[in-house]
Amino acid sequence: MKRLKILFLSSWFPYPPDNGSRLRAFYLLQGLAQKHEVTLITFTDPEQSPQDAAPLNALVPRVITFPRRMYQPRRAQALAGFFSAQPRSLADTFDPHVEQSLRETAREGFDLIFAFQLSMAVYARSQPNPAKIFDEVELGLYADLYRNARGIARLRHGLTWYKYTRYIRNLTRAFPQVTVVSALEREMLARAGVPLNRIQVVPNGVDCENEKFADAPREPFTLIYNGALTFDANYDAMRYFVSEILPRLRVLEPRVHIKITGRAPQFAINELSQDNVVSFTGYVADARAAVAGAAVCVVPLRKGGGTRLKILEAMAVGTPVVATSKGAAGLALQDQEHLLIADTPEEFARATLRLLHDPALRSKLARAARERVCQEYDWRVIQKKMERLVEQVALQKGTAKQLD
Repeated sequence: MKRLKILFLSSWFPYPPDNGSRLRAFYLLQGLAQKHEVTLITFTDPEQSPQDAAPLNALVPRVITFPRRMYQPRRAQALAGFFSAQPRSLADTFDPHVEQSLRETAREGFDLIFAFQLSMAVYARSQPNPAKIFDEVELGLYADLYRNARGIARLRHGLTWYKYTRYIRNLTRAFPQVTVVSALEREMLARAGVPLNRIQVVPNGVDCENEKFADAPREPFTLIYNGALTFDANYDAMRYFVSEILPRLRVLEPRVHIKITGRAPQFAINELSQDNVVSFTGYVADARAAVAGAAVCVVPLRKGGGTRLKILEAMAVGTPVVATSKGAAGLALQDQEHLLIADTPEEFARATLRLLHDPALRSKLARAARERVCQEYDWRVIQKKMERLVEQVALQKGTAKQLD
């Protein structure tokens, strides 16, 4: 076996692992650090304290942090951005201090540079190290924005889609392997011009080893949506649910109410709040307890890319799921076997009502879903897949060091 020296670049400080990106970064780091020596360069957000991240520090003793530069669109830069090949969000948030730190750190002689998400791949691109991986390439969000836009917005989103597709196609040439989280994203990236043999599917995952929520008492008419409304796709999903689906449900079952977990801006709370019908938990470090206590998890997503950790989390704790086709896209799950899929407000309300009133169906779906998720999406399975890919890329470049 070989021992590698890995420089891991993360667009998110991966502790606490309380959103999809941090979860992925944390568990991938955990898997790689079990066998290899890992150094982390990462951004932090104002609410995070790297000093309080003992579990992360135990995995990765050396962590170099930089405050994240926030993207703030400015009209004065719009014209220049229009003619630039680089998307404005990347140009405006680029930090030369990170580039300098990476350049200096990379001189120590790493076997592989691992760039998690687009904002870090930009920095890794210029490094001379030939062994590089660009993890979690995503085009689905931009494709959705373009597909669903109308009028002048369609022209604007069409330009964004074209620029991102062209930019990512050129950027990925610097990486021997890139990863996506689903076969759908792989097909989209291949259509954008990236060779299929350089695109690997490494999905998002869930911790199936933790059984502490398996026997949680459930509130019989409580629905749950485990997603922060600070993310536009989640906000859109809940606006759709509260305005189009929930009224239909309550006509047939007045006891139904929904909890929404995660951060929510005040304007969203004001718009969606309904006394004793829609409630907000606010930020919770671990949403699994709330999900395990609900009767049904609803995922009425209409846009966005990647795969839905919220579905995997619900299934791992035995909570049955109703989702739109978009919400379940990219996951190896079957309608009527692992979850119920519904794409109109009437269908979604009926499917949710079925689960609320049919305990046998709830139990059947929950058992089958947990079994599938723990076979395909447990983090230990995913960690092994990523470990093999990392070793393959490093060894192909002849830079690995033998274990003592």
